[in-house]
Amino acid sequence: MKKERGEKEPIKKIKIKNKKGLTVSYDEDNFNEYFPHLITEIAGKKKSVKIDSIKKINNPKQFPYNDKIPKELLKPGAIDFIRRCSTKEEALNILGYLLKRNEITEKNYNNLRFEILKENGLQKVINEHGGFKKPGHYENKFRVYRPLKGELKKASNHDIDFE
Repeated sequence: MKKERGEKEPIKKIKIKNKKGLTVSYDEDNFNEYFPHLITEIAGKKKSVKIDSIKKINNPKQFPYNDKIPKELLKPGAIDFIRRCSTKEEALNILGYLLKRNEITEKNYNNLRFEILKENGLQKVINEHGGFKKPGHYENKFRVYRPLKGELKKASNHDIDFE
């Protein structure tokens, strides 16, 4: 069939459809020109990547942040939670919850509960263990720990709000 004068050759379109049914179409010539390897990957039958192995860290010393992050951030204790409480009821609820989850012993539960139930007991417990933790306590205290190329960088003193 001869092309008549002024008639253009029809543009070939590539249609790409994803799993959800979204279809995108591209001009085949432009697509081949800009992405020659991608078109072979899309058109190919095999679309998977082989994983040869998975590295498992058995030695905790291989984990770069293990001994540099304070224990208070990794595993807060009952006192850490109580220091955020403003009422005795909140503190007792937290103690009950921690006991139910076996995160504190019954002996520790009873000792802390006894101390909190005394007159001004909650305030005394909070003051004995470092004071009340305001909102943003951890951010202000520990924002100096920033992962940077496998190490922890400490900010200068003027970046830290000391209490």
